[in-house]
Amino acid sequence: MRAFSVTEITKYLKKIIGADPILNQVLIEGEISNFTLHSSGHAYFSIKDEESKMSCIMFSQYVKLLDRVPKNGEKVHLKGSVSIYERDGKYQMYAQSLTFVGLGALHIKFEALKKQLEQEGLFDQRYKKKLPNLPQKIGIITSPTGAAIQDIISVAGRRSNLAELLIFPVRVQGEFSAGEIASAIDFFNQKMPVDLIILSRGGGSIEELWSFNEVEVARAIFKSETPIISGVGHETDFTIADFVADFRAATPSAAAEIAIKSKAEIESYLNQLMKSMQQQMMRKLENSRLLLEATAPERLSMKLNYRVEREYREIEHLKDQMTQILKFRLKTNFAELEYLGSKINALSPLATMQRGYTIMRKNGAIIRSVNEVSVKEQVEITLKDGKVETIVKEILKD
Repeated sequence: MRAFSVTEITKYLKKIIGADPILNQVLIEGEISNFTLHSSGHAYFSIKDEESKMSCIMFSQYVKLLDRVPKNGEKVHLKGSVSIYERDGKYQMYAQSLTFVGLGALHIKFEALKKQLEQEGLFDQRYKKKLPNLPQKIGIITSPTGAAIQDIISVAGRRSNLAELLIFPVRVQGEFSAGEIASAIDFFNQKMPVDLIILSRGGGSIEELWSFNEVEVARAIFKSETPIISGVGHETDFTIADFVADFRAATPSAAAEIAIKSKAEIESYLNQLMKSMQQQMMRKLENSRLLLEATAPERLSMKLNYRVEREYREIEHLKDQMTQILKFRLKTNFAELEYLGSKINALSPLATMQRGYTIMRKNGAIIRSVNEVSVKEQVEITLKDGKVETIVKEILKD
């Protein structure tokens, strides 16, 4: 048996697959994953279902015919051929057309979770914390072996070395990664306080980034008292963590650029701070000068004279008011006394006596009937101009 080269076997398999009528023109249904649009115009991606994944390529002439660029997680129908890429010895689909048939399972789950947490208020802007201008300690939660941490360290070294970077290594994908990320956030809040937290990892498919879509991570970010920047994936990747975090950066490098000021930015910030302090000091000095001028003897004398004059005018005004009130009250009281006097005079027995009437008393009591006196009793008669003491001589009844 002769030995075949790898190239010979690869070409043989490619010939067999190429002769298959089904694989030459096939329609495949699946979910888009790892979609990348190259600068050449070609699109590279995968199509997958619950159990398998297939690499795909769509050349630029077919990409131009698409209604829009597909997103990771979208369910599609791909029409094209399946063949072997000889250089890598792997089979892949050469897609000629793409039809959208709905969202993939993970994308549907993502949208449902996003809607739920948005209704709970986890994305509300009023809960977003302000990022510190010059953080002294920055906690970084990411994989210790990924490209994200290297990008952050590179940016930090290039911009300034004033901030201390504290790295908490976690798994950024897989079954236990969400719990590790949430624990790392709690650690920087409770056991090793920092001024700022960066949550990051490199790009990937929706399933590779899914740890950052877990409810456990979202609630840990929302509960954090320390501001958090989310720098997960590429610019087009969005996760639940991005919406909950206090600030979303497009990439890990962008997160580092935001968190770590350059030397020029620090100098500008310090100059603004110094200018603001100088302005505050000048305002305080001006206020103190005005206060000293206000307490000068001549100013105090003028204020005192003005106050005495004002109080004197007030006293004179009150005096005039009191005089007017007293005059009015006296006039009112005098009129009332005249009215009462005339009324009393009209009712007085003296007025009646002026007309010739008299009053008779016995032992000081007024006599109203002949039955109240007897013959030879002494009585007193009051007239308008005096009294008469007399003895009853005779009683005549009507």
